[in-house]
Amino acid sequence: MPVVVTIVLLFVLLRAVRPAELAETLADVSPGLALLAAVAAFGFIAARSFRYRLLLGNGRPRRMRTILAVTLSSWGASLILPGPSGDAAFVMLARTRLTAPVAVGVGAALLSRLLDVASLLLVALITAPLAGVVLPGAMLGGGVVLALLIAVGLTALFWSRPRGAIVGWLERLSLPASLHERLHFAIEELGSGSRPALLVAATVAARVATGLQYFALFAAIDQPLSLVQVWFALSIRTLLLAVPIQGVVGLGTMQVWWTAALTLLGWPVGDAIAASLAVHLLDLCVSLPQAALGWLTLTVSATEQPRSGVAQRR
Repeated sequence: MPVVVTIVLLFVLLRAVRPAELAETLADVSPGLALLAAVAAFGFIAARSFRYRLLLGNGRPRRMRTILAVTLSSWGASLILPGPSGDAAFVMLARTRLTAPVAVGVGAALLSRLLDVASLLLVALITAPLAGVVLPGAMLGGGVVLALLIAVGLTALFWSRPRGAIVGWLERLSLPASLHERLHFAIEELGSGSRPALLVAATVAARVATGLQYFALFAAIDQPLSLVQVWFALSIRTLLLAVPIQGVVGLGTMQVWWTAALTLLGWPVGDAIAASLAVHLLDLCVSLPQAALGWLTLTVSATEQPRSGVAQRR
């Protein structure tokens, strides 16, 4: 299904974009701006890595290099594969490389997503009037309510008394004893040592870094947007990634989400499609190599561990 969606959408979108003009746009990209985008993308991943360290640490030290490699690798999976593949890769790698139980890894991925959704909603609502976008009242109200609900849920998890109420509610559910045990452990692990203020600070840092990344990418293709416009368009595009229909490597669907965001800023549809395709391809060029470094780091460390074990036995 994702392959079919990718082919169909690309066929439609490429009718609005001349391949020669796209190639010329990418050939004229400023290396300095591309490098700035790559640095900002790494800053985004570093902030997410720190957030995962807070969620998984619970007072115990974790190797930041390993968490960074895990985050880079799962990010690469999300760039290439459709659906929640990035979260699935993170849970698997957290289990094998960080010795985090599956329930804890799933909880960390879910909490990270909730923090992202709440922050993206707030960014969209705050930057919309600054970018000259008039959002419908229903959208404004719905966004505020959803952000508040997420904030209340996270607060309940991070404070001991409401967390105890959540555990008590779970105990009344007719679930297997082993599942009860895993859920209780995951809730305590994630809620008791995560340091909410630092989680919020890391999320803010991630939003700033990714805003700078796409600010540089749009400038690199000679389509400069203000930072406020970039934050608004990026927040709308990223929220639309929750739609369960995504293309392989983001092709096709990503252009639709970007086009929807850019037309809200007043862009003509044709210009939005052309810019979105160029930005996405350039984004892959600066992001995928970093994700590959994460996989390489994990692969090298995996081969070093057996050798060190053999050396110790000798």
